Amino acid sequence: MSLRVAFAGATAVAAMVLLGGAPVSAQVEVSKQDKRFLRLAHQGNLTEIAAGKVARIKGADATVRSIGAVLVTDHTRLDEAVKEVAGRLDVRLPAQPSKKERAALRHVSRLSGRAFDRAWLTAMIEGHRQAIRLGEQELRDGSSPAVKELARASAPVIRKHLDELLQAQK
Repeated sequence: MSLRVAFAGATAVAAMVLLGGAPVSAQVEVSKQDKRFLRLAHQGNLTEIAAGKVARIKGADATVRSIGAVLVTDHTRLDEAVKEVAGRLDVRLPAQPSKKERAALRHVSRLSGRAFDRAWLTAMIEGHRQAIRLGEQELRDGSSPAVKELARASAPVIRKHLDELLQAQK
């Protein structure tokens, strides 16, 4: 056996161990859709974490403060899963939310009292609806089983948040 064949075999085994049994090869491609999902999900999680922290401090209503705390906890956990999958697939993630998300959070953060609560709930409802659409698109158009499973597993958490936010808005 040549040294090249032995090295290639050892590399494949090492990759399988590192990725929990999934072999890595030049044939494994992560689609644009999968990369898009990972990047946007990460940015959405960063936004929800930051928004949750602001709500815990500025929320006039106890329900808004409570939901804010839940968002911080749940989106931190969801984002850990996104970062883990992105790392395994060698997908680079942005360091912060999008410009649009940052601007919306700055706008809401400048408000106070009931105006803050209303604007915050509206922004969080829209953000969670976008997250649901993003996950549905990944399930429909994505190619990576790991990324699709991430979308599938996060959906119940995001839907639960949306239900809580809609209830609080009433």
